[in-house]
Amino acid sequence: MLDDYYEKFHADSGYERLLFRAGKGLQSRELNDLQSQVGHHLKGVADVLLKDGDLVKGGELVVDTDSASALITEGDVYMAGQVRPVPSGVVPIDMSATIDVGVWLTHKVITEEQDPSLRDPAVDAINFDEPGAARLRQICQWGLLSDALGPDEAFYPVHRIEQGTLIIKQPPPQLDAVTQALARYDREANGGSYVVQGMTLSYRGAEQGIQSFSLEEGKAHIEGYEVAFATSRTTEFDCDPDIGEVKEEPKTFQADDQGMMRMDTDFFPVKSIDEVNVTVEKVTQLTRGQLAGGEDLLPDESVLEILSIKQGDTVYTQGADFIFLRNHISWQLSGQEPAGGSLYEVTYRYRKQLTVDFDEYGFSLDKQLADGGHIVDNTLVTIDYQWYRPRIDLIVLDRFGQIKRIKGQAAHQFPIAPKAPAHHLALAQVTQSWLSSEAPHIENLAVRAVSMSQLEHMQNQIGDLYQLLAVERLRNDANSQDPASKYGVFVDPFIDDDMRDAGIEQTAAVVDGELVLPLEADIHQLQVPNGRALTLPYELEDILEQPKQTGSMKINPYMAFEPIPADVRLTPSVDHWTQTHTNVASSITRRFWGGRGIRVRTQTVSTTQVISSSVRRAEFLRRRWVSFSLSGFGGGEALEQLTFDGITVIPEGQ
Repeated sequence: MLDDYYEKFHADSGYERLLFRAGKGLQSRELNDLQSQVGHHLKGVADVLLKDGDLVKGGELVVDTDSASALITEGDVYMAGQVRPVPSGVVPIDMSATIDVGVWLTHKVITEEQDPSLRDPAVDAINFDEPGAARLRQICQWGLLSDALGPDEAFYPVHRIEQGTLIIKQPPPQLDAVTQALARYDREANGGSYVVQGMTLSYRGAEQGIQSFSLEEGKAHIEGYEVAFATSRTTEFDCDPDIGEVKEEPKTFQADDQGMMRMDTDFFPVKSIDEVNVTVEKVTQLTRGQLAGGEDLLPDESVLEILSIKQGDTVYTQGADFIFLRNHISWQLSGQEPAGGSLYEVTYRYRKQLTVDFDEYGFSLDKQLADGGHIVDNTLVTIDYQWYRPRIDLIVLDRFGQIKRIKGQAAHQFPIAPKAPAHHLALAQVTQSWLSSEAPHIENLAVRAVSMSQLEHMQNQIGDLYQLLAVERLRNDANSQDPASKYGVFVDPFIDDDMRDAGIEQTAAVVDGELVLPLEADIHQLQVPNGRALTLPYELEDILEQPKQTGSMKINPYMAFEPIPADVRLTPSVDHWTQTHTNVASSITRRFWGGRGIRVRTQTVSTTQVISSSVRRAEFLRRRWVSFSLSGFGGGEALEQLTFDGITVIPEGQ
């Protein structure tokens, strides 16, 4: 500052005004205090409406991905108690980081030495061309927080860019007090955070241990504050699954015809197979030591048992000739033993640790091993492995536009999703199975705002639903549980016969919601003479004919014919009858029309309604006369016997 500049204003002193008195000298300090006091009062009022870094006008930012820079137009920004103009500018940005773009505010003292126009311009005055008050110039320019200019400069963040995407918190003018009031109203009226439009999360893929997600452009209100994205955003999270460890998982080895067995682990996907222990049977040649009654070491460790020892035709017995002791064959017993330095054959079983090639679900075992042994069928196989435990993560958005991941608690089965923390909007749940062939399952669960047109459509649907429900209630039997209403009024909607007393004979029928008189109809079967069909008069007409031929041949040149069987006709050939058991007449009556006057017309309409059907053997057949006729007998043929259903029938000759 200047050497001859004095200012003693302090807000804590409680001085509200400067009271200038007549006859007293005017101090330059008092004029400086007056400016500071007015500025302090103005800042106190402005801070209620605005906060540092709020845009009042202009200041639009556009991200240029080609040049990795941000283009900002000129605008007015509230800083340090004043709305200050900021010229347009270009700021280089990192497209892979989160940065804040703001305004650097710098002050510089200007005197008559830097600006001669500050000298007294009053001509013919005593103080003409003399120096007067200096000026405090403000310098505002767009920049980044990393562009520190000096200790006397102040940075005010305005815009935030995450990985090349601009996060729009709210459009100018940004009045802080108004924004807080609107946020409080929105929060209380709508019950928290919600999505206005867009904001759908999708999975893009994984590469080098990084999972990439894309959030659709849109707008959301978080605790009443608006967050908007002009373009879709890409966010990345580390692929950091929780590792589970399984020790000695038991399996039983059973090889197929090719000597292979596929073993799938109980939990998957598999991260690594640490140990696979199997029971191996092996035949080897050992050299007997020179010391009689000594011990011979087996070539493999973890031997379980010795199956047999033989040399030529000699078979040695365990417990009589040798014993198995500390992975050795001990010949300390007084039985037989091979001669010193001679070879003998030993068959034994031992536990062996294998190295296998595995996939996400398990591995395959070959029965035959490279060292000459083989895995024993129906023996225990233990597996030590690590696997990726499933987890449900929660993707949330805070009021500053930052996308965060809330990791869930991994579990062996059915993991539970975490809850969204306070002041955050839950966007989606990501179910991580960690299988390379399956992408994470994303369930978008953000609460979304409902427009007035949708509310109107829902209201119409609710009205239609109530109308359908009212109609259905009229159609249903309102008294199925209570035959009479509470007011003593008996109600029967005539839908069916459930309200009628089936224990007594009914003289009326319920037909299509009406109670009508019943009508009984007798059906008579039409007698067909001589078994021929009864038709209207007709004349034969040639439909298809072939009047020409190219040759002829005898179909049966030897005149060999099978005997033509006799023709037997039954009248009636098929008997149909229906047995109906009913207590009310409505089960057989459907329509009855009548008229008055000279001409009376009655009409009966019968319909069949199948409620259910079943087939069973008839317990009794009804009694009925059946006529039969025989024809087609050749000359000299005599009828010996005639039976009908096993009963001998005596025909009458014609």
